[in-house]
Amino acid sequence: MENFLPVSSVLASLEGTFEGETVLPTDPGYDQARRVWNATVDRRPAVIAYCRSTADVAAVVRAARAADLPLSVRGGGHQVAGLSVCDQGVVVDLSRMRSIGFAEDGTSVRAGGGCLLADVDRTAAERGRIVPAGVVSHTGLGGLALGGGFGWTFRNFGLTCDNITGAEVVTADGSIVRAGESDGEDADLLWALRGGGGNFGVVTEFTLRTHAVSDVLFGQAAFLLEDLPVAVAHYVATMEAAPDALSAICITCLAPPMPGMPTELVGRPVVLVNAVWSGDLESGAGPMEQLLTRGPSVMSFRARMPYVAVQSMQDDLHPHGRSNYNKSRYLDRVDDTAIKALLEAGGRLPGPHAQIEVLRLGGAASRVPVDATAFAHRGAAYILNVVAAWTEPDQAATQIGWARDTNAALDCVGSDAGYINFLDTEPDRVRSVYPPRTYRRLQAIKRRLDPDRVFRGNVPIEPAP
Repeated sequence: MENFLPVSSVLASLEGTFEGETVLPTDPGYDQARRVWNATVDRRPAVIAYCRSTADVAAVVRAARAADLPLSVRGGGHQVAGLSVCDQGVVVDLSRMRSIGFAEDGTSVRAGGGCLLADVDRTAAERGRIVPAGVVSHTGLGGLALGGGFGWTFRNFGLTCDNITGAEVVTADGSIVRAGESDGEDADLLWALRGGGGNFGVVTEFTLRTHAVSDVLFGQAAFLLEDLPVAVAHYVATMEAAPDALSAICITCLAPPMPGMPTELVGRPVVLVNAVWSGDLESGAGPMEQLLTRGPSVMSFRARMPYVAVQSMQDDLHPHGRSNYNKSRYLDRVDDTAIKALLEAGGRLPGPHAQIEVLRLGGAASRVPVDATAFAHRGAAYILNVVAAWTEPDQAATQIGWARDTNAALDCVGSDAGYINFLDTEPDRVRSVYPPRTYRRLQAIKRRLDPDRVFRGNVPIEPAP
């Protein structure tokens, strides 16, 4: 093994201090252990360390740093570029740190760094509450929360990162610190964790604010591709004035087989509008009807559902083991030129798993003061996410080319800035992700906590000079 001496140094350092499990390239199960959600990722770490406690994490960080080996952190392994695993380095795996429960105040939860969204959803639901989070329940909490966290309720309750009230963090030198706003806690670190990505340490426990929601209204409408101009224009106009409790996404894809979808449409290009109302249920019927039934839809419905059921509805549509490539950016507007580009791209969908997502932003997440968190661009109108996904290797070039072409076709209404959790390996976009003032503050915190860049996010922060 090329790095045998550094690896042996790591293992020696962990002896007697590490209560987890290490997996090496020569061990049975190594190939399974190094896999992540995106099948295009094929990295070969030198050591995978399954940690059981914060002390384990601190020991691994110190050992990797002493051996001068690259370090990555894996929670759910869902990040599209697969940066939770590193080549010839050490992976801090948190998947065995999934303890979760309500805090003493009864309205906050404390969640281990390896929790999945499903863990958080189920625990909060026990008391009729939710934590605002993403829309695929096998996503890891850590990566989602540190990068932002859009989901079905962000317009009503803010992003996931807005609901982080504290965190236990292992920093680059192996110290254990508490991020928070109480005496003795690191308030600057809490600010950075709210949108700054995994640049500042390993979060081994989150404290998260919850909100009183049990059931929501879920609805969907489907439109033929030729009706996309009308469907998208209606979506744009309706969501422009929508109450905060209504969140909705517009998706262009090949119609999947699902309840209510006419059989003759399955496999044909369609526009889907998926919506959730997370406010008072009696008040939601009108806004949902306005969004979903005022147009030439071929199918529409709405139903009352438990929030936890809505959270897992899309799990099977985004499984582990499929190849994925994303192109994403913020959009200033969706005008006639953008609609034309979406129609043309929808006519060239390269496979059954590819889709174009347009998400209207705004609501509570947009009203958080710009300097209150590291998450930036709260005034953006939309997020575009072009998803290429395939199962056969010979499809890669076609899928990736389509995603890039679609993204480029929206240059006229798009910003170079993007949502950190949707970016691929694009470190050159860091200055567009964070405005100058935000980036300088992140640099100063990086210099204080990690001047040697032990931790690198998918949009890496350089320490202040």
